[in-house]
Amino acid sequence: MRYRAHEVEVTANNIANVTTDGFKRDRTALRSFGDILASRIYDPTGTPPSNRPVPIGTMNIGGCVAESQYIDFSAGPPRVTGNPLDLFLQGPGFFAVQTANGIRYTRNGSFSLDSTGQIVNASGEPLLNTAGTSIRITSPAPIEIRANGEVWQSGAPVGLIQIIEFPDLNSIEKEGYTMFRPIDPNQPPPPAATTTTVEQGTIEGSNVDPVGSLVQLIVSQRAYEAAAKAVDMFNQSMTRVSGELGRLPG
Repeated sequence: MRYRAHEVEVTANNIANVTTDGFKRDRTALRSFGDILASRIYDPTGTPPSNRPVPIGTMNIGGCVAESQYIDFSAGPPRVTGNPLDLFLQGPGFFAVQTANGIRYTRNGSFSLDSTGQIVNASGEPLLNTAGTSIRITSPAPIEIRANGEVWQSGAPVGLIQIIEFPDLNSIEKEGYTMFRPIDPNQPPPPAATTTTVEQGTIEGSNVDPVGSLVQLIVSQRAYEAAAKAVDMFNQSMTRVSGELGRLPG
């Protein structure tokens, strides 16, 4: 029941963000209790140095248990907008954005100009260049953003967008809906992108499959209801058994 309740919560959150640009859906991984028990018994690295028993987790009456929750980093579908500050990353890279909590990373390429000419996201946080500072537009001339992230106006470069690629996507976690941060705050800065290119006038949508997620939500809800009924029947049976035992002659 715990797994199904958690699965319903995760799936519902995914569906709620089906229209959030740059959103990456969450998924749950599960194994049966028997598989987890076997892996703990036969995994020599799980044995502590003392003679204390190795913890194996919470038993779930033979059912499935949620082993972990992970982020699906597959690319969302591109959507052409024609807006010169809507940017789509073709490849595994991320934009770097300066927030109040430090530098954060995102696939959401919906940007605009603030009152001072900075390129900012919907929260007013500036997009960073390779020098770690904001990119400021001071001319009304058309903005051209090239595949390598260079920002041009009137035939001259204005800045170079910082695009990075994490060697290990398991090293980052969500902060909000479309921002990511390193799990380890002492982790070295991620390297500059080598395979990611920028497409101007296009934006990456959410990678949530609305139909598939809705079906999964219905399946999870029905499985949870069935498990709840089974537990209720078990409780009723135990109540009857305890009542009958109480009436047996001493």
